Amino acid sequence: MKLTVFCGARFGRHHSYEQVANALGWYMGRNGFDLIYGGSQSGIMGVLSGAVLAAGGEVTGISPAGMFETEVPREDATYNIVTKDMDERKRQLMAKADAFFVFPGGLGTLEEFAQTLSWMAIDLLPVKPIAIFNMNHYYDSLINMLEVFVEENFANSDIMDHVFISDNFQTLLEEVSADASGFDVAAEG
Repeated sequence: MKLTVFCGARFGRHHSYEQVANALGWYMGRNGFDLIYGGSQSGIMGVLSGAVLAAGGEVTGISPAGMFETEVPREDATYNIVTKDMDERKRQLMAKADAFFVFPGGLGTLEEFAQTLSWMAIDLLPVKPIAIFNMNHYYDSLINMLEVFVEENFANSDIMDHVFISDNFQTLLEEVSADASGFDVAAEG
């Protein structure tokens, strides 16, 4: 399964993010999950991609050309794709995935998740499962906001049938795998 993981190029405030990103990467690499991600070797992106590679998994890094001086692309990724800009990067991150995994991150992570869910809701992207990794209650406010969108009838509840939330990454990967099996998971692009 090709899993696009949205995560940050920073380590975050707590060392536990780095530790769990490493464990997630090892689990993915050993259990048939190929990583698709933003291509950096910095922060959580670097830890996750390094662990997937070390565990024998495939890694596809998708980086915008010349966008970041501080984010160096991971040269040892299985595949490196350089896009012309951030918009093309996001399009490829979405198109190549069978499912998505939202790790604690910053504004870029939030933007990628929001655009993915929004595009699914308006049929610009096929519906695919999305896992929200709510480690240490990181995404409680976001989850509450998603519930409000549905309660206030600004979002259809059926799109949320494919959003899975847990603080256990193994549970999430099992749930998105089961949900993806109901779709034609042959990724586009």
